[in-house]
Amino acid sequence: MSDIKLALFNIRKNLKNEKELKVSFIMSVVGMTINNMAFLIIWYYFGKTIGVINGWKPLDILGLFAFSGLSYGIVETLFNGIFYIPRYISSGVFDKFLTTPKNILLKVSTSQIKTSALGDFTYGLICFIAFYLYKRLTIMQLLISFLLIIITSIIYYSFSLICMSISFYLMDGENVSEGLHNMFLSNSLYHGGAFTGVLRFIFIFIIPSLLLGAIPVEIIINMSMIKLVLICLLTIFWFVLSVMFFYKSMKKYESNNLFGFGN
Repeated sequence: MSDIKLALFNIRKNLKNEKELKVSFIMSVVGMTINNMAFLIIWYYFGKTIGVINGWKPLDILGLFAFSGLSYGIVETLFNGIFYIPRYISSGVFDKFLTTPKNILLKVSTSQIKTSALGDFTYGLICFIAFYLYKRLTIMQLLISFLLIIITSIIYYSFSLICMSISFYLMDGENVSEGLHNMFLSNSLYHGGAFTGVLRFIFIFIIPSLLLGAIPVEIIINMSMIKLVLICLLTIFWFVLSVMFFYKSMKKYESNNLFGFGN
């Protein structure tokens, strides 16, 4: 409980600091929301031009961006610290997380927030409302959707943590970590009907990009309980693996800080 209280305190403190510059805070959120609309427009007209792609209709893209936007917004707003792991390692700032008995992963995760991610969350929420109205979702579909939002957030957090933890093994791992993470994220924003065969297998089981948006949309539309069970099992697998990998990788850490503890 003390670890959770510390995490909540860090989140409140970071949000309070960001809101001090109100104009910058608002512009960051609104700007990111508007920026993301470009993806929706591009993929909508792509679907409208090509037609139905492997069962995906043009407006089904609303669901894709709803789940991916909400999961991205939740994780990068509340737990943005994991994306600073490569920087913490290279600068020696990671030292300060090792000096207290509190949960290290929780401290690292809540050490930073990303204001613009609130714009991604807002964008995802708008897309979700539009998807709900478009598909006229039932109460059961709505409840499963809320569960899937939690699931996609855990998957995004887990695989991102694995990507960033790779930096413990490399002298300059920031580029490698960010490159792998960008590949994971960018493929989650592609049209869900575009992945078939081997590519679909890879982006479900090896790099779980499709679990962020495409698979949740297919679960909701088709009410596929098999896919729901599958995504739940994969979520548990990726979360456990990410936590174990982080703590195992952390043992490789050697401080680069020449002046004591990091700033």
